[in-house]
Formats: sequence, structure tokens, C-alpha cells
Amino acid sequence: MKQLNSQATIEEILKDSRFLLHFSFDIRPYIRITEYHKGEYIIRNTDQLTRILYLVSGTAKLYGFHKNGRQSLINFFTPPSFFGVPELFEENKRPFPLVAQTSCRFIEVDTPNCRTRLLQDARFLRFCCSMAFRQNVAQNRRYMNLTAYPSRNNFAACLLRLENSGILSLKYTEVAEYLTISYRHLMHLISEMCEEQLIERIPQGIRILDWDQIRALADEIRDDGGNLS
Repeated sequence: MKQLNSQATIEEILKDSRFLLHFSFDIRPYIRITEYHKGEYIIRNTDQLTRILYLVSGTAKLYGFHKNGRQSLINFFTPPSFFGVPELFEENKRPFPLVAQTSCRFIEVDTPNCRTRLLQDARFLRFCCSMAFRQNVAQNRRYMNLTAYPSRNNFAACLLRLENSGILSLKYTEVAEYLTISYRHLMHLISEMCEEQLIERIPQGIRILDWDQIRALADEIRDDGGNLS
């Protein structure tokens, strides 16, 4: 993790994100801008979380734990996404692990010295409700699309959502889990799309070759707002 110290960069991020507008008091003294490298843990499930995090760039993946100790992928998150709010309301709540899928940048609010003010700030609480609603709707739409459309379309949407410079760099087991299909099914699907020259396997992962066709497949499951769920 690296903390940004350039005041010009910090001001630009705060302006572009409009983050300060969601507070009725001056939140600046409690803010820091952080960057996490790909594969780095942003939140561990053993953390006593004392910060809220607002994703402004990159892709992060959230995991959950089962009683048997198995870890499962819950979802991928892109900007704007908000983390740490449940732990703000419930101080002893165990957080879900959050990992940087790509390089990620966050606006972080250190909460120990402003928790009371945050919990009494109607503007901030409205923002929390709005973000929670948006993230919940996106998650529900994803599950709906996974059952309503062929895995080929969902895989194309996954490629577009999670690609970085045209490459999907992700474990196949996680892709299969994200699409709720078997590993064998995914391998067959990838081989089929490689034969059609839509994608190709490379050492870094999967590279998109035919952007138009991949977009056409993904467009079939776009929601009314035009965002891939």
C-alpha cells in the first residue's frame, strides 16, 4: 500500500470524485488517498477495520468465508464502490477480505476520531444508503443475468468489465466461480471462442481479439441504464 502525498493529485481526485459533497462537515482532516498493487490485500478478515474506503479507480474483488474455512468469491467491484460502512455501524463486525484485482486507488476516511460525527451526519448517511442500494441492485442483476442468459454472453460481459489493456488476468477457477459454471464448462467455452478468434490465450491470461463481437455478445445483457451488471 502506498499513500499519495502530492497535494495537486489529491485535490484532483477529490474534485473528480465529488466525494467531499457527501459530508456536511469538513472531512478533509480524516482523509488519505491510497494505492494498492495487484494482488495486495486491501482488507483482511482479521482486521479491526477503522476506516471506510471509496474506490475511485481499479477493480477489487470481495471474498466470503464458509464455516468449513473455504473462501469464495462474492463479486468484483469497480468505481464507484464503498467499503467499511457496516463495520462503521457495528464496530466489532468481522470484515470480508478485499483484494486488488488490478492496481486500485481509494479515498480512505480514518474513522476513530470522526465516527460520532459520521453517524450523526444525515448527508453522509443518505450517501451510504444510496451506495448500498446501488451495489445491491448490481449484485442482484448479475445473478439474474447468470440464470437468464447463456454463459457465452456472461463471459463476454465479464471480459469487458474486468479487462485491463485488453487482457483478462484472472484465475480460471475464479472466472468459473464468478460465472457460476464448472471449470470444465469454462475451459470448453474458452476453447470454442479461441477457435472463433474472438479471444486468445496468452501467458498473462486471455486477450480480446474481436472487440466488436465481444461487445455484441455483452450488449445482449446490458441493463436499461447501459451498464454491465
